[in-house]
Amino acid sequence: MPRITSPVLTLASCVVCSTPAFAQQFAEYAVTLDAEWSLATHPTEFPPDPHFSPIIGATHTPSISLWQPGGLATNGIERMAETGSPTSLRNEVNGHIAFGDADQFINLGGIAISPGARDGTITADAGFPILSLVTMIAPSPDWFVGIHGVDLRPGGVWARELVFDLDPYDSGTDAGLSYQSPNADITPHLPIANLAGTAPFAGHGRIGTLRITLLSEAGCSQSDLAEPYGVLDLQDLAAFASAFVNQDAAADLTGDSILDLDDIQAFIASFSAGCP
Repeated sequence: MPRITSPVLTLASCVVCSTPAFAQQFAEYAVTLDAEWSLATHPTEFPPDPHFSPIIGATHTPSISLWQPGGLATNGIERMAETGSPTSLRNEVNGHIAFGDADQFINLGGIAISPGARDGTITADAGFPILSLVTMIAPSPDWFVGIHGVDLRPGGVWARELVFDLDPYDSGTDAGLSYQSPNADITPHLPIANLAGTAPFAGHGRIGTLRITLLSEAGCSQSDLAEPYGVLDLQDLAAFASAFVNQDAAADLTGDSILDLDDIQAFIASFSAGCP
């Protein structure tokens, strides 16, 4: 690589140049599913023993999708939505892990009775910043709630808090129209569809919320690469310089997998802007 002279590298050379740069590779999050689904919120044909199956999913790269509205349910999503079983989806995630497209299978446990809540924690890797989670609405033919393709690191910075309304979805694998309809498989599968506003969810579509809250320390911007986080100082300059010289992905602020002048300019712009 040609030698590049910049204010960043010049200034950082005055600091300890052996400063390691990990760019906050990992972040710990609290995840809370708050289920509102009850006789009071959804009185139409409300079933006995209302509960949610284990909350399962994965952290993965943007190159794959575990599920999405309008898409077709995989076998793992079908088994989760119809029976609450995590086994098939776990096998699918393990396959993605083997190909380098996912980092971990997540199982946070279920909610024994709704309304209720389930708390858990996950540790996310910067190389796999996308989160997808699902859980069966039980009993039901093939209904579930979840999130898909959520970026925990937008713009290269770990998100502080994310909150999602949870609408009910039909996986498109069973023709049942009520909570306790008998099994009626659909072949071929129909696209996954939002059931908010449709019986038995008419009038109050949302059945809960999912909150994701950062627990670990995290930088305030792309240029906040070193402790103390929340402050842009010479340690961040040194961390960027070290990462750049050592071809560490931490210095790839443009996200194009190439370390060049564009990354230096991106760092200068971010550093100059300061913490939000």
